[in-house]
Amino acid sequence: MNRIKPVTVLVDRKKSVSLQDQLYDGLKWRIRTGELKCGEAIPSTRELAKDLGVSRNTVIAAYDRLLGEGYLESEQRSRVYVSKSLDEQSRIEQKSMHSQNLTSSSFHSTRGRICEAIVGPRAFRPCQPDVGLFPLAEWNRLRNRIIRRVGVGLLHYQSKHALGLPSLRRALAEYLQSSRGVRCDWTQIAITTGSQQALYFLSQLLLKKGDRVMVEDPGFTGAKLAFQRGGAKLKPLSVDAQGVVPPKKVSAAKIIYTTPSRQFPTGACLPVARRLAMLQVAKASGAWLVEDDYDSEFRYTRPPVPSLHSLDENGRVIYLGSMSKVLYPSLRIGYLVLPIELVQPFESLRLIVEDHGPLIDQATLAEFIESGCLYTHIRRCRKTYSQKLDVFLEAANRVRLPMTFPFTDGGMNLAGYFENQDCDSRDMSERLDAAGLDCPSMDLYCIQKAPAALVFGFTAFDHKTIVSSIAKAAKVMN
Repeated sequence: MNRIKPVTVLVDRKKSVSLQDQLYDGLKWRIRTGELKCGEAIPSTRELAKDLGVSRNTVIAAYDRLLGEGYLESEQRSRVYVSKSLDEQSRIEQKSMHSQNLTSSSFHSTRGRICEAIVGPRAFRPCQPDVGLFPLAEWNRLRNRIIRRVGVGLLHYQSKHALGLPSLRRALAEYLQSSRGVRCDWTQIAITTGSQQALYFLSQLLLKKGDRVMVEDPGFTGAKLAFQRGGAKLKPLSVDAQGVVPPKKVSAAKIIYTTPSRQFPTGACLPVARRLAMLQVAKASGAWLVEDDYDSEFRYTRPPVPSLHSLDENGRVIYLGSMSKVLYPSLRIGYLVLPIELVQPFESLRLIVEDHGPLIDQATLAEFIESGCLYTHIRRCRKTYSQKLDVFLEAANRVRLPMTFPFTDGGMNLAGYFENQDCDSRDMSERLDAAGLDCPSMDLYCIQKAPAALVFGFTAFDHKTIVSSIAKAAKVMN
C-alpha cells in the first residue's frame, strides 16, 4: 500500500490569486518537477484542507482540475494518486530548464524560434480558446494507449479512411446526438482538417460559376471567400437582434450559410420559429442549408436551442463543426454531417486532395470522447469562460467603455456597439491595434453597410490581462 506523506503547498490569503489557483499551481509544479512521484498517493481532500487551513471545496476544486488534466488519478473514492502515466524523465528535464536563467542573451539567441512559436494571441483576438485548460497530460495518456494498442498500423497510408477513422465518426455521431440532437448514421460523418477545409470542399462539390449563395451579413469571412472561390454570387441576408432574417421572397439558391446557435460575429441566437422558416426557405429554393455550429458548446445563461439539423425533415441541412474552438486550434480536426446522397461524392473529392487526415490524432480524439474527457473539458471551459465574461463586462462598465454589449449569454466573443454610431469603427480598430490590442471592426465581416462596432474575444485571456487590456482600450476610446 502506498504511504501517504504530507504535501506542503504555501497559500497566501493576501494574494490576488485565488486559494484554489495557488493550490492548483503548487501541486502541479510539484508533480511536474518530480517532487511528487508517479503513482504516489496524496492526502485526501479533507486531510489537505485541514493541514492548509482552507475549505475542503477549495481542495476539491483544485484536485478536480488536476484529475481532468491527467496529473492525478483516482482508483478509489478515498485515494488519489499522482498519475502513473506521467513521464518521470521529462519532468526532471523540465525542472532543469526552469532552473536556468531564462532572461540571458544566450537563451534568447538559441531559443528564439521556439519562443516565437509559442506566443499566444493578443487581447482581444476573437475565437481563441484558452489552450491552458486543455488536459494535455490526459490526451497524451490516451494517445500512448492508442499507439500501444494499434502499433504501427496508424502510420501507413489508409485511403479507405478518406472520410476519417470509423471509431471517431462513431464517437462523434453519439456525441452530436446527445449534445445537439443531430440525427445521423455515423457513415454520414466526414472528418476534415478544420471547418475552413470543409467549406472549401463544399464549394467545390456543390457550386458552379454563377450559382447563388445566401450568406449572413455580417457573417463569417472565411465562408464567403470559400464560396466565391467556387464561383458563387453572394446574396447577403440581414441580421438583427434575433439572428439572420429569413428572406421574404424566395429565390433560387444553391447554398444558404448560417450560424444559428450563435451568429458570428454579432452573437445573436436564432429562435426556433426562424429556424423553421429558414428550413422552409431551403426547401422552397432547392438550396443546401449549411449550419455552422462553431461554438454552441459555450452557453452560460440560456438553455440549449435545438440545432437546425435536428429540425430538418427534408434532408437539406449540412451540419458543420470543429474541434479547434472546443479543444485547441492546431489539432486541425473538423467534421461534416452530410446528407446521404453527398457522402460518396464528398469522399471522391477528398481523395483528390489527400488520402486521409492525421489518423493518430483522430484515434486519440475518439478515445477522448468515449472516455468522457470531452464532456468534462467542455464543462470546465464553460465555467471558466463564464467567469471571464463576467470579468470583461465588469471591467468595461468600471472604466465606462463607450459601448454596449447586447449578446452576453454565451460564446467566445462579444460584439461591442459604439454608443455614438457616427464613430469610425475601422479607424478605432486601427488605433487599438497600434496600442497592442486586436479588436476587429464589424465592417470587416460585412458586404453592406455595417454598424459602428468592434468584436472582442475574451476566452483566451486571464483575468488580469482582460482588466488591463480593457483599461488600455478605454484610454484609446475615451
